[in-house]
Amino acid sequence: MVHIDEFILNASILITIIYLSAFLHKHFLVRTHVQFKAAIFVIISIAAGWVSMFFGIHLSQSVIFDLRFIPIIIVALYAKNPFQILMVGGGIGLLRFTFGMSEAALIGFINMLVLSITGMILSKQFKYRNFTRKIFIVSILLNTVNVVVIATLGVLSPGEYFRLVVPTAFPMSIALSLFLAWMVKDLAEEFRYKKDLMEKASRDPLTKLYNRRAFMRFYDQHAKDRNSALSVAFIDIDYFKEVNDTHGHVTGDLVLQKLSKLLSQNLRTIDIIARYGGEEFIVLLPHCNQWNAEKAMERIREAIEREVFHVNGLHLQLTISTGIATTDDVEASQLILAADEALYTAKNNGRNRVECYKSGKTRERFTKKILVHSQNYSSGGTETIKK
Repeated sequence: MVHIDEFILNASILITIIYLSAFLHKHFLVRTHVQFKAAIFVIISIAAGWVSMFFGIHLSQSVIFDLRFIPIIIVALYAKNPFQILMVGGGIGLLRFTFGMSEAALIGFINMLVLSITGMILSKQFKYRNFTRKIFIVSILLNTVNVVVIATLGVLSPGEYFRLVVPTAFPMSIALSLFLAWMVKDLAEEFRYKKDLMEKASRDPLTKLYNRRAFMRFYDQHAKDRNSALSVAFIDIDYFKEVNDTHGHVTGDLVLQKLSKLLSQNLRTIDIIARYGGEEFIVLLPHCNQWNAEKAMERIREAIEREVFHVNGLHLQLTISTGIATTDDVEASQLILAADEALYTAKNNGRNRVECYKSGKTRERFTKKILVHSQNYSSGGTETIKK
């Protein structure tokens, strides 16, 4: 007869490990390398198997079983690399020897290898099948394989094993396997939904670029790094109001979408681009000095000038004006205002050009602008500057 209190203890431990793993992933591992993340979860799965062995479940005075095979079931269902299943099974099997070198330990090791190899086959076989069906099939089959291997190789005779273990432990193990597999599925889906929601909250719905709020979060993070160059570029589409007034806002929206894609394609993967508002875009260029920033923005300006935007049967050509500020000349905390000032200069100088903030000619206007911005910020007001 299964000791219910020991079974509940084992189940509680596995549930706790799963929730702690989800917590660890959500708060510390989301942005880590995929292989490092996989290695952490392999180690956690092996540890879960060892803990299950440590807290064995008594069927009688001399017969103990445990739930070390359940981590293999979970990994077989969710591991992207089948080799990870073998690593978990082999790891749990090897840890069986920490409880002593014996025939039972060797049989336990062989059982873990058989289960992990079976899990690899099932994982590959049901890779593209309905996941709910996969949970049921993999859980029941691996539980069955576990029973057959232990009954065949175990220290108990098959008749005694089926009399003591199968009637009680087998159905309870299947039920727990299904419950834990479903719980992991629910946690994974919840994480994906939250991640998707956070991503959508950070994106401009029209262009799919980052929005202003998300950009400011990245900007604040990079502005704290005093050891590398940082540049900010303001980009404004020249005379874009005429596109909306002449061809309508639907056409204007399509132009913004195409131009946003073109901007993204001409930036590095580490650069952050956002729609700042209307036809204005802002780019954060980490580890980029003024010379490189100017070169990159000039390349983008030329690409857009050459591009013909085919929208709603129209063939439109556009130009952009760009203002750049870098930590070569400005404090990191003032880069956005300085880039905005450089954009103002680009528009005043004829548009369709790239201008870098210079501390000479425009310094007085820039200083006044900072003072106005600071006053408005402290009073809760806003500032609108025509360009």
